[in-house]
Amino acid sequence: MSIETMQSHRSAGTSGKMQGKRVVLTALAVISLGCAGQSGGAEPSSSSSPAPFTGEKTTWHGFDRYDFLMDSADLSLKPFKAPPAEKSAVGSPPTGHRRCTVVTPKEPAPGRPWSWRGCYWDHQPQTEIELLKRGFHVAYISADATLKPGKEWAAWFDFLTEQHGLSKKPSFVGMSRGGEYAYVWATAHPDKVSCIYADNPGGNREVLARLGDLASNEVPLPHVCGSLDPWLESQTRVAEKRYKELGGRITVIAKEGEGHFPTAPRETKPVVDFITARTQ
Repeated sequence: MSIETMQSHRSAGTSGKMQGKRVVLTALAVISLGCAGQSGGAEPSSSSSPAPFTGEKTTWHGFDRYDFLMDSADLSLKPFKAPPAEKSAVGSPPTGHRRCTVVTPKEPAPGRPWSWRGCYWDHQPQTEIELLKRGFHVAYISADATLKPGKEWAAWFDFLTEQHGLSKKPSFVGMSRGGEYAYVWATAHPDKVSCIYADNPGGNREVLARLGDLASNEVPLPHVCGSLDPWLESQTRVAEKRYKELGGRITVIAKEGEGHFPTAPRETKPVVDFITARTQ
């Protein structure tokens, strides 16, 4: 498969910024069209009659939210009521546990697709909100510098897919460290991911060494990065070169003059169209 690298060029002043935005949006729209003909689909779970989510229910940006507490020792899950002070956030878990959150759409889309946030829950949530409107579930498990992907992530995946019938191939939204964690999961489970949308993602040597499995499973990898982001050359460009050599499809969109922040696009339609195209 081919690889595309699109870089926006910004002239001085506001007009240059608007031109850069248009290039990013156009590039994402092109990715969506390209993926539409190569959809991996929202692979249905084995559950013929998915169980509804139960327990304490709160709201997240107008949608029903369910929280759980996972014991890292035995991987058991029990309902947990999010403290009112958290509002739409997810607080730090007690020692030896992980907080787990799932937000449900008003009407699930066919195949029960879902999006998995790699880290930084509720930071720039506009993409997930739009996905919810399109029938996606949105899920998260506690993640930070020390709470990394591992057996807890596998248990959370099994809980969502086997007990509640969500798709066996979630889409990832990963920003910064969340991008690295999305790759950690995806390279370890290349047949259990439909796509990774990464915004200024981090990375590591193990991820780079295992990109071949993602390429073999035809997982598309769009990256949106600031041209001044310190990880652009050391992470994204290295991954881009490697994925191309492996025959994978990756698109890197560099926003000229921007650094690591801000992450996430304000105009969500091209991103959401891309994710949706992989699940139809």
